[in-house]
Amino acid sequence: MPGTTMDRLPLKHNSTGQGLLLATLALLALGVVMVHSAVASVANPGFAWYNRTDIRHTIFATFAAMVLLVFWVFDYRWLSRAKWRLPILPTVLLVLAVASALLLLIPFTARMFGYSVGGKFRWIRLGPAQYSIGFQPSEVIKLALVIFLAAWLTHPKTNVRSFLRTFLPAMLVIGLCVGVVVKNDLGAAAIIGLCALATLLLAGVPWYYLILLAPGVWAGWQRYVVNDPEHWKRIAAMLDPWDLANKSSYQPRESLLAVLTGGWFGKGPGNGSIKLGHLPESSTDFIFAVYCEEWGFVGAALLIGLLGLWIWLARKSAVRSADTFGRTLAGSLGFLIAVQAILHIAVVLVTAPPTGITLPFISAGGTALVLMAWAAALMVSVTSRRSRDGGPAPSRSGARAPLPSPAG
Repeated sequence: MPGTTMDRLPLKHNSTGQGLLLATLALLALGVVMVHSAVASVANPGFAWYNRTDIRHTIFATFAAMVLLVFWVFDYRWLSRAKWRLPILPTVLLVLAVASALLLLIPFTARMFGYSVGGKFRWIRLGPAQYSIGFQPSEVIKLALVIFLAAWLTHPKTNVRSFLRTFLPAMLVIGLCVGVVVKNDLGAAAIIGLCALATLLLAGVPWYYLILLAPGVWAGWQRYVVNDPEHWKRIAAMLDPWDLANKSSYQPRESLLAVLTGGWFGKGPGNGSIKLGHLPESSTDFIFAVYCEEWGFVGAALLIGLLGLWIWLARKSAVRSADTFGRTLAGSLGFLIAVQAILHIAVVLVTAPPTGITLPFISAGGTALVLMAWAAALMVSVTSRRSRDGGPAPSRSGARAPLPSPAG
């Protein structure tokens, strides 16, 4: 649609944007409450105040709320500004994230900059040990790759149906991003690959191209799951969490006990017992189990309902987008957050093997919390833009709407 321009829709007239903002803030607030409850029994002797999980999470949740309330005002189309058809900002962010992940694969730099959790270097820590600042490169890659693909594939000069010029280069980029993560974090690698493929489909890449990936997926399954004793034991733990001979069954078993003992209305906020040293990672990977024990079936249904509302609003923001980039961006980011929430709950209910996936906006964290808030802000930004002529969204082959000036 040549000549298409966009105006910002006032927030008071943007019910979808209002809903996303309020739902995200509600989840962030609930996360602060649950993290404080989950670590209430954990002592932190001899550590700086910043190393307390509850205080650190509260700081990051506050910062995440600020990111949400500030960045939704900015025009998301700045992310699609390109040079040689490559989006400038997403490309820079993705390159830095991949380079950070590579540091964790080299033994020397991993020991120098990395931080080991469970024997795997997933974090980069900077600064003195007592006040070190850390981030997970895999979390940055998740977001950066989705934004990069959405901007590149919706560029007017990109032919999304071209196998050689689009699909193969996209597979190389996705393969690189998955490859630098899979050794240290199989769950994150799976999320990255799944969300990247969803972005391809939303951008219009023919679905039958993805069939060619089946041999590679099968080889990865054999290499990293079937032939990996640690990961295969997690599959066995999902199938039989009551197997006392399998050490990997401990967390799924304790998670189920927490859910079952919560009953209809739970034991009350802060009164759960599973967090008292019985369930490792209770503030991150299994926070939904702590929530179920303290809030019961009714509370869990309300939380799932809130997450469902957020996902519905995310879909609505994509469907009603004023341009193809906005539609692909909002849909991909919504899918990223939705699939993480679904997988986290599935793991807690032992319908999926333990993967280390946190519950978006609620689990204790720093990198993921702020990045997910930024993703939500971008989706609200998508809902706040409308074509000036009130017409339908531009087609993929149409000209891109001109970017507004900084003053606009």
